[in-house]
Amino acid sequence: MKKCPDCGREISLSDSESTSFKKVEKTPFTIRQFLWDNFRFFTMIGITGTMISLIPNMGTRILGATWITDTETFLPLFLSIIIFFGAIFLTLCFLIIFSLIIQARDSEKIWKKITLHNKTLIIWYEGDFQRTILLFCLVPMWVGLLLFFIMLMPLIPNKYSWLFATIIGLTCIPLFIYSCLGWNMGKKVTGLIPGMRKFPLISVVVFTILVVGFFLILPFAIPQFFNNTDTFSGDIKIRPDHLYFSPHLSSVKGLRLEITNLSGRELQASRHIWSANFGYFIRVIPSTSEVIILGNPVDNRNSRDIYWTYSQNNPEQVKKPVKINLHLYPLQGNEEISNSSLYLTWYDNDIVYANTSCETYQ
Repeated sequence: MKKCPDCGREISLSDSESTSFKKVEKTPFTIRQFLWDNFRFFTMIGITGTMISLIPNMGTRILGATWITDTETFLPLFLSIIIFFGAIFLTLCFLIIFSLIIQARDSEKIWKKITLHNKTLIIWYEGDFQRTILLFCLVPMWVGLLLFFIMLMPLIPNKYSWLFATIIGLTCIPLFIYSCLGWNMGKKVTGLIPGMRKFPLISVVVFTILVVGFFLILPFAIPQFFNNTDTFSGDIKIRPDHLYFSPHLSSVKGLRLEITNLSGRELQASRHIWSANFGYFIRVIPSTSEVIILGNPVDNRNSRDIYWTYSQNNPEQVKKPVKINLHLYPLQGNEEISNSSLYLTWYDNDIVYANTSCETYQ
């Protein structure tokens, strides 16, 4: 005679009165009940997101609007640290919520099965419809928050914050991805090769190091596929964001000029001398719209764009065309690598326009 695992009573195989051997069907999943049972996680997400969004406003009230653009302070660096690790914490909360949504799904009543050649492809449970609706709302929300916070860090105009974002974006995140990929591949390879089964842990670690090293060396082995060559294109251009500009009529601070035909690696490995025969150059901070006067000429580094403008109180009635020159030099040395020019013609005494016959627009 068999005994019931719950009550210990001896039962026969034909005993149908013992409820211990009956499959207990779980109450179908509902959004209302799930939110009520797990409101703590949503509260943590809301508090964390609100805290991160309020920190810049608090800094502005105490230190002024320019605190985030001050290159001599570490406060913007701490803001980047808060944003990055806050994004990780929000990701953990969302992943926990996703696991709870799918948890105990197979204990519900089966609503429909989709089969192909007597093989079950999809089992649709009774609560899957509301699960799909909730996931349809939460997954894009999580992806949007994560990408917004991660892509926000490099835009903070502080050298320490920018360095932190560069290290995280170009080193830590790829290294973590490569390590996870190498570890999973190492476990599979170790199980297939007999000699590596004797030392599974060492084999997986060695294979992980090899995979990480491969991905790190790959951009240098075939630089032409990764836009990672050491040679400069030698054909840079100056592209304005508008054809017409006037400080009297435009709401923008200046005419934005962008360097084109220059890779990111070339940009980091060079310095740029901007000059003009009229007006001056400025830098506009996107987060605060603060204007920094750079002068004329300007030695610029690590930035693909710059703004040109001129004084509104200029007594000249007949103005000559404005020629803006860009000269590219290596970080060390004065041997010119490349150069380009842009001509601005006066539409009237207050408005300039980029000459469409220039080579820039061909």
